[in-house]
Amino acid sequence: MIKIGIELNGVVRNVNKQILKYYQKDINPSLDLDETDEKDDVFKYAKFESLTDKNDFIYIDYPYEIFGCAKTMSKDLPMLMNNWLSELTNYEDDDVEISFFSLDEEALTIQSSYFFLSKIGTRVRQIVFPKNVDDIKEAYNVIISANKNVLDFFENNDGTYVVQISNKTNEKCKSNKKYDSLDDVIKDEEFLKEVQEFVNNKNNKDIADGESN
Repeated sequence: MIKIGIELNGVVRNVNKQILKYYQKDINPSLDLDETDEKDDVFKYAKFESLTDKNDFIYIDYPYEIFGCAKTMSKDLPMLMNNWLSELTNYEDDDVEISFFSLDEEALTIQSSYFFLSKIGTRVRQIVFPKNVDDIKEAYNVIISANKNVLDFFENNDGTYVVQISNKTNEKCKSNKKYDSLDDVIKDEEFLKEVQEFVNNKNNKDIADGESN
């Protein structure tokens, strides 16, 4: 089975735009949003005096606004996702299971994420909130992420097919395949064929290794 995990932030959900919007509103009204880049490190613009201040802003002051009210990375993404899921039910070569995952969430952000998912109306059956990156490795054999920390973790892991959604924070990261957006992944007719070949080769290698032991 092909198990694809799609990270929410930076791939499906545009939290950076929300962080900048409410940072300008609450902390720095002089911040010119037109001069910011949502595909760069958002905290180059939203600067905090301490990690505690930053975490309070994200997890206590504005979790609903950041995680719940964010828009999708593109306007058409929910429709593309649902069409893709429908097509996957007819994919004859292998079973494909898709779920979302989101790291570093807790308490109010988790319930806000459920609201976000209900709002965009995708028909993905499962959302996972891993406590650490190791949990992602155990759950999927394919991941789609824009998160530099996730991509760095999987750099030397040959058991997972890593799809990188490119932005300015992850330019030096290594992956099996790079795209500009999840829209491009969905529209790539060769994507599942390449993933299936990778998964089959990995399974065959595991079987051969087991027989040799």
